[in-house]
Amino acid sequence: MLMREKVNGFVGVMAVAILCMVSGLCMVWGIAPVVLAVYVAACAVCGRYMITCIGCAAGVAAGSMGIAGLLHAYEYMIPGPAYSGVMVTEKYLVLLGLAMCLMKIVYSRNSRSYVRVIVVMSAAVLMGNIVVYADNMLMAAAYGVVEAAIFMCASVILKPGIGLLYTYICGDASDVERDESWNISQGIVSLMALAAVVLWVVPGEDIYGVNPAFMLALVLILYAVYRTGAVYGCGMAAVAGSIVSVKLNDSRWLMWMLLVALVMLIGRALTGRRKVSASLFYVLGCVLASVADGTVLWNGSGREIAFYYINIAVPVVLFACIPGALLGAMDEETDQACLQAAAAEINRLTACKIEDMANVFRRLDYTFAGSDEPAISLGQIGELVDGFRRQIDLIGEAREISDEKLLGQIRSLGMDEVRVTASMDSGNRSRYYVAGRTSGQGMVLSRQVADVLSGYFRKNIRAGMDSPSLFFDEYRSAVYEEAARYKGRYHVRRIKKYGSPVSGDNFSVKEYEDGRLVMMLSDGMGSGSLASCESCMMLDTMEELLEAGFAPEYSIAFANRCMSRRNKGRIFTTFDMVVIDMYDGTMRSFKQGASVTYVIRPGDDGNEVRQITSTTLPVGVLDDAECDMADVKLAAGDAVVMVSDGLSDMDVSDHMHDVLKGIRVGDSRRMVDDILGAMIGQGDVSLRDDVTVMAAVISGSEKSSAA
Repeated sequence: MLMREKVNGFVGVMAVAILCMVSGLCMVWGIAPVVLAVYVAACAVCGRYMITCIGCAAGVAAGSMGIAGLLHAYEYMIPGPAYSGVMVTEKYLVLLGLAMCLMKIVYSRNSRSYVRVIVVMSAAVLMGNIVVYADNMLMAAAYGVVEAAIFMCASVILKPGIGLLYTYICGDASDVERDESWNISQGIVSLMALAAVVLWVVPGEDIYGVNPAFMLALVLILYAVYRTGAVYGCGMAAVAGSIVSVKLNDSRWLMWMLLVALVMLIGRALTGRRKVSASLFYVLGCVLASVADGTVLWNGSGREIAFYYINIAVPVVLFACIPGALLGAMDEETDQACLQAAAAEINRLTACKIEDMANVFRRLDYTFAGSDEPAISLGQIGELVDGFRRQIDLIGEAREISDEKLLGQIRSLGMDEVRVTASMDSGNRSRYYVAGRTSGQGMVLSRQVADVLSGYFRKNIRAGMDSPSLFFDEYRSAVYEEAARYKGRYHVRRIKKYGSPVSGDNFSVKEYEDGRLVMMLSDGMGSGSLASCESCMMLDTMEELLEAGFAPEYSIAFANRCMSRRNKGRIFTTFDMVVIDMYDGTMRSFKQGASVTYVIRPGDDGNEVRQITSTTLPVGVLDDAECDMADVKLAAGDAVVMVSDGLSDMDVSDHMHDVLKGIRVGDSRRMVDDILGAMIGQGDVSLRDDVTVMAAVISGSEKSSAA
C-alpha cells in the first residue's frame, strides 16, 4: 500500500509538471501569463517547486522560440510591440524564478499567503514588461497591466482544477491541501479552463487530415457530458468548439460541437449514465452533425472522408480507455429521496449513540444505588460525551466514492441510483454507506452488496449489525464495515461446588462491533448466592463501562473503587479479563487476584504453553488496588484458556501444564471437555470450590484470506 501511494504521488507530480510545460507553450500575446498562473497554482497544490518550474521553463522556451511548431511570441493575436522569442524567454524565466522563491519562502511557511504571492507576482509581471520593453513605455505599461490582470485571474481560476486533477491521480484527497474557499462547481469550471489551455496548444489545422485539436475537443465533450451532465457538458462543448473554430477559421464547428453534446444529453436522459450508451449517442451526434454540414460527405475525396471519420472514431476509443475512477458522477443533482435516506441513516446512528450513552448512565446508577461513591464524575461524563461526539463526527466525514466500475457492479445486481460513501471509524478501519433502491419490483440482499464491496476493495467487508438485510424499490441506506482478520470460537463450562445451590463463578463473553472479543471471569468470595451476586455485579459493571467506550484500565479501577467503598473491604471478588483484537491478533490480559491464564500455540513436538499469572489483590479489598496487565501476540491456530481458582487450586503438581501441552487445539468445546476430564474426571473427586473453564480458539477469517 505504501509503494502504491508513492507511485500515485509520483504520477500526480509528473502530470502537474507536464501541465506546467503545456501551459508554457501558450506564448501567444495575452495568453503567456497563464504559465505563471499554472506554476503558482501547481506549487500551492502539490508543493513541488523545482520540478514544476523546470516544466514551465521548458514550455516557455519551446513556445517562445516556435520549437513546438505552435503560435509563438511574435505571432500575437492583437497588435502590440514586436518582441523576440529570446526576450520573452528571458522575461518569463526571471519571473518563474521569482515565483519559485516566493512560493518556497512565503507560501511554504504560511499556506494562507496565496493571495499575497499573487499580488506580488502581479506587480512583478507589470515591472517585467516595463523593463523589457522600455523603448515604448506607454505600450509596455498597458500590456503589463493586462498581463498582470490575466495572471491574477488565471491563478484564482486554475487552482481548484489543478487540485482536483492532482487528487484524482493520486487517489487520496488527504494529500491535497484542504481549501474550503472553493466548491466542486468551481473545481469543474477550473478544469474546463485547464482543458481550454491544453486544447489551445494542441496543433490542428486541417480537418481533412489527422487533427489532434479536433479529436481532443471531442474527447473533452464526451467526458464532460458523461461526467457532469447538461450545464458543464454544454459549457465544455462551447469552449472546445470556439477554440477549434478559431484554429480552423470556421465558426460552423462551434455549432457542430454543440449538436454532438445535445444528442448525448438526450441519450443520457433516455438511458441513464452508462458508458456504452454515451458512446453510441456520441456516434449518433457525430453522424447527424456530419449530415447537417455535408461538406465532407458530399464534396470530399475518399482520403478526406477516411481521415474525417478517423478524427471522429479516435475520441470514442480514448473515452473507452478512461479508468472508472475518473468517470464517477461529479456535481450531479442528487435525488431527494436518496439524500433523505442518507440523512435518516445518520440520524439513526446518532440516536443510537445517544441512547446507548443514556442507558449506560441509568444502569450504572442502578448498579451502585446506595453506594457512598459517586458513580461517575462530571469530568468523566464530559470525556464520555466527547467520545460519542467523535464517533458521530466520523459518520459526518464520509466521502463519496464515484468510481464507475464499483457503481456499475452494484447496479448489475438490480440496484438503481446508487451512492457509496466511505469513512474511517475510531480504529482507522473502513466503513461504507450504500444508499439506493432496486430498479424494479425485485430485491437485492445486503450480503450481495457486501460481496461486491469485498471484491472491489480487496477486503473482507460485511454488512453492519443494524443494517437492513434487503434493498427494495424504496430508498434505503446500509452500513458496511471491514470484517476482522481473525475470528474466535469459544466455549465455557461451569461446575458448582459440591453441595452449593449456585456457583459463585460468573463469566461473560462478548464480541464488540469494533472487532474486540472480550472474555471475563469473576470468582466471588466463598461460594453460593452472595459470591455469585458480587461476581455478577463486577461483570455487569464492566460490561456497561466497556460498552460506553471507557478504556479497560479505567473501567477496572472504577469498578474496584466503587465495590471497595460499597462493601467496606469485607467482601471481594477476583477478576480476570482477556481482550483480543480480531483485526491484528493482539491480546491484553487484565488480572486482579485471578487465577492463571494459558496461551497455547500448537507445535510439531507438542504445544507451546505460556502462563499469565497475577500477584495483585482481588477487586474490592482496597480502593486503589493495582491490576496486572500482559500483552501477547496471537496467530491463527492459537488458543486461550482461562480457569477459576477452583481448578488451579487442585493443580498442586502442575498437571495442567502437561495436559495443555498435549491437548489437541481446534474445537473449543472439545478442549474444555478434555481439560475437565483430565483434571477432575479421574477418580471420585468432590469439588471444594466452584470450577469454570473458558477456552477460545483463534482462526483466520475465510473471506479475509480469499480477498
